[in-house]
Amino acid sequence: MPATDVLPGSVTSEDLTALLPELEAFHARFARFFCRSEGRRWGQRYLAGLLLPIARKNVENIAEQVGAPPRKLQQLISDSPWDDAGCITELQRLVGEELGAPDGVLVLDDTGFAKKGTCSAGVGRQYSGTLGRRDNCQVGVFVSYASRHGHTLVDRRLYLLEGWFGAQAAPRRRRAGVPEELVFKTKPELAAELLCAIHAAGLLPFGWVTADAAYGDCHDLRQLVDELGRWYVLEVSSTAEVYDRDPAWQVPARRAGRGRPPRRPRPTPSSAASMAVRDLVAGLPASAWVRHRVTEGAKGPREDEFARVRIVEKRHRAPGPPGWLLARRLVGSGPGEEVKYYLSNAPVTVALAELAWVGCLRWTVEEDFRLAKGEVGLDQYEVTKLRGWYHHITLALLALAFVKFVQRKWEKPQAGAGERAGDL
Repeated sequence: MPATDVLPGSVTSEDLTALLPELEAFHARFARFFCRSEGRRWGQRYLAGLLLPIARKNVENIAEQVGAPPRKLQQLISDSPWDDAGCITELQRLVGEELGAPDGVLVLDDTGFAKKGTCSAGVGRQYSGTLGRRDNCQVGVFVSYASRHGHTLVDRRLYLLEGWFGAQAAPRRRRAGVPEELVFKTKPELAAELLCAIHAAGLLPFGWVTADAAYGDCHDLRQLVDELGRWYVLEVSSTAEVYDRDPAWQVPARRAGRGRPPRRPRPTPSSAASMAVRDLVAGLPASAWVRHRVTEGAKGPREDEFARVRIVEKRHRAPGPPGWLLARRLVGSGPGEEVKYYLSNAPVTVALAELAWVGCLRWTVEEDFRLAKGEVGLDQYEVTKLRGWYHHITLALLALAFVKFVQRKWEKPQAGAGERAGDL
């Protein structure tokens, strides 16, 4: 293999040869989800190919490296009806065994996949934070599991733009193999679907959920985490509104001759008005800010400043539950510099250090995306069908988990993802 095809930091061919017994044992956990012995064999070959240090991990290149007919691998990814959902369930079981902790954190995020043409399922011009612009691409919503033992991606959903639905898009859906029963869902709705599936499976112990403002601004998603009996530290926009005290809305008294008695609480003349989180934080004294270590970087520990205040959330234009407003800024920030804002439903007994630790764990999913794209070809597929996307992404998630488990076995990390800010 030419030196230019080798990716720095990847598992080398020699490494993979030495790891074959472990890879076989790893793949055996998923063997029952493939169709017949032939499907299991090609699935293991494809998984091995994703781990090899080749520059472009599409079907043709993988087939050449692992000695498999390209047609067989193409069929495995695009058409074979093997159970990718079963593989994800078993992956979560394995991650729970290897990385599980009662205070584990589910991290929600999406990533873009640049594409040409209009045939790939869900493709279209849309904004991608990964690409930093609007472009022709696919977007996947993912959930990562993070604990003090490590972190890795554990589930996925492909986001299909609203233009993919409706009678006029029916031929396009058929070509891409999109099921008739599939309906449009927003990214926060897909994230909610992922959370509910993980909660129902019960294989990943977790106490927290975190995500950026694209998800944190969704009132229904915050309420869902509440209903699942978990805590969140979710970033919100600077314009998100809260109450700095209980606004004490009341059900108005019935007016004679005015029909049915009112049932919904309404603000009274003495009720506090809601305010933007940026305005509330701007009024905090300098003594409210405390330094905490958030990550252990290549140049040493990184510290940010945090402040928090008890608030009442505003949900759907009405008072919601009490909680925390957490703010984060760089050490030594002056007026006008960026501040990040988070809402949390954690109780009053939870320490500031723990909220800071959870809120800052978004770096884990970003690192998972970087490793998955750079090491195991998460974004290097060449398929158009919906099933093909899910099959390739599923095998890439398995390959990523295998790499993480091997790295954890070979060397102890300097600072685990779950290392609490308060413990440093």
